[in-house]
Amino acid sequence: MVDYDVVIVGAGPAGASAAYWLGEAGKRVLVLDKERLPRYKPCGGGMSRSVLERFPFDLSPVVEREIGRVCFRFRDGREVEAGLSGQRPIVMVMRDRFDYLILQHARADVRDGEQVVSLRQDEASVELETRAGETFRARTLIGADGANSRVARLAGLRRDKQMGMAIEVEVPADDGLLEKYSDTALFIFGTPPFGYLWIFPKAEHLSVGVGAFEGRGTEVKDVLRQEMAKLGVEIDGAPQYGHPLPIYLRHEPLHRGRVVLVGDAAGLMDPLLGEGVRHAVDSGRIAAEAILAGDLSGYTRRVQREIGGDFLWALRWARAFYEHPWGCFELGVRNPRFVKEFVRLLAGQTTYRRMAALAPFNLLLGMGRRLPAE
Repeated sequence: MVDYDVVIVGAGPAGASAAYWLGEAGKRVLVLDKERLPRYKPCGGGMSRSVLERFPFDLSPVVEREIGRVCFRFRDGREVEAGLSGQRPIVMVMRDRFDYLILQHARADVRDGEQVVSLRQDEASVELETRAGETFRARTLIGADGANSRVARLAGLRRDKQMGMAIEVEVPADDGLLEKYSDTALFIFGTPPFGYLWIFPKAEHLSVGVGAFEGRGTEVKDVLRQEMAKLGVEIDGAPQYGHPLPIYLRHEPLHRGRVVLVGDAAGLMDPLLGEGVRHAVDSGRIAAEAILAGDLSGYTRRVQREIGGDFLWALRWARAFYEHPWGCFELGVRNPRFVKEFVRLLAGQTTYRRMAALAPFNLLLGMGRRLPAE
């Protein structure tokens, strides 16, 4: 039996961030992960530059590309481009390097290849057992083990969760394709139903994928192959990685007793875009602050207030956009004022709620200045 102040299950951005802030406060922290680290993580890897600025150490070594343009494409081939002014606010990373660099700065014991199989808790502590038969005890347990969180199941949390799915491919690209997308993030809307596709540039390849909040895997794979072929991106023969997308549908408890959930384990994924890294990092810090304050009961309330509340607005946007993709492309994507707000959203500079408040004005003022769809 080994005692810690906090045990964190999962070494992704949420778990690594919590470990960092707790370690800085002098807590004895253990991080367990079922994979050998660093591990490949299926993810587009696009994020706001502001995520890098949340830490007092340099994360620039893991930045593979800086984005200067965003391109929005509809399923019929029409495209709208928008340039990003000032310092490029969107960056691309590979998740294995990004997650691991945060973890390397954490003052924590790390045990990889350790899968949790059971937990017991009482008023004073939580006790974990791993598949290898080791037992660990802590005052608090943080579940940061992804959308299919075993910690959540064992703790009786997130029982009615709903999942979408994503398929991601790292595609070798010739010099021509790399040059074409060198500083451009491409989003394809209108297909599949209730989803979108993307092309994100990395240092030596393209990260392409599809996210769908409804639909079957074979259908989504066919859409990905067909749409990428139209753009000259060949994905046949490249490994395809699938992963679940936890959909935030409602406020629900994210703690129980001495167990708290963060990141994808807590369902903290943007319901419109599927973005999760920024919210994972923020929830990791909120969890650390709640533990340091001795206020676990306040953790759920603060996450709902600072993250979940805006997700409910994102859900409204998602329903409108995915149920009426043609109309939203014409009235929204081709509207320069909406595009400007959307780019600010990607950069973490505005919220869905603020976008909703400004929507009537942006709709009217932008109608006469629609962007060309080539």
